[in-house]
Amino acid sequence: MDAAETLLSLAMANYREDPARGDFLIHCACAQAADPLPLQRIAYKFYNRQRRFDLAHDFAQCALLEAGRQAGLPTGFETWTRGDLLQAEGSLASHALLALKALAFIGLRTGNEAAARPYLDRLAQLD
Repeated sequence: MDAAETLLSLAMANYREDPARGDFLIHCACAQAADPLPLQRIAYKFYNRQRRFDLAHDFAQCALLEAGRQAGLPTGFETWTRGDLLQAEGSLASHALLALKALAFIGLRTGNEAAARPYLDRLAQLD
């Protein structure tokens, strides 16, 4: 386990006792990770379960941008095509799609269908 994963594990293990420290450690873990995508995914899922949708959204947005960057996808998910995703390395395409799904889900969970709509539309076009 590398240092970033250790920080994330520590944050998760002690989150209930000290949420502010947990938040700090989660941010540090993601910032220090050689590949932040897996940790960002854990973070947005974690914050979604905590009903802290602002932080879940922030981490999902970061994951979307990072997955797109690493995969060499066009800037702006609105222009992504199936072909773009097929040319990307499989796990990077998966991270990009999972982040799109998370952003749509977060929008819906917060009752903001308008915020979810662009992500839902792109997922429908890519499906």
